[in-house]
Amino acid sequence: MPSTSFTVRPVNVNSTWVGYLDTARGYWNSSGAGASITRTTTSASTYTAGRWTYSWAGRYTPYGSGSSKHFTVEVNVQFIEGRAGSNLTKWILSTSTHELGHGLKLADNPSTSKASLMKYDRDPAVIYKPQPYDVSEVVKYK
Repeated sequence: MPSTSFTVRPVNVNSTWVGYLDTARGYWNSSGAGASITRTTTSASTYTAGRWTYSWAGRYTPYGSGSSKHFTVEVNVQFIEGRAGSNLTKWILSTSTHELGHGLKLADNPSTSKASLMKYDRDPAVIYKPQPYDVSEVVKYK
């Protein structure tokens, strides 16, 4: 990690949240970026959701170095519910897909005028899949 191929394990989430993870993985895997993100039961990299009072929708935390690199993705349901209105699912998918993008070497807030899943100011109800700019950046880093 990071690479265009990695595994991730859902932790302390129900089947609905596993579905969100699978959808987010699928968005990257079918994006044309060459990504292969697989859900396993043994990965050191994890995906979870919770209700925290923090002012962020999602967080990607990397750990380790070399071949032992892995990460944790946390999706903050409390923050998202307070903002998403009737677009809750799209916001969750936008956040989940954004955070997995970090595993593909993408940084937050790219300095581009193009639409990007990695921008903080994106509309999560509209941009919840990798955009052409994001795909081109992953391909560039391969």
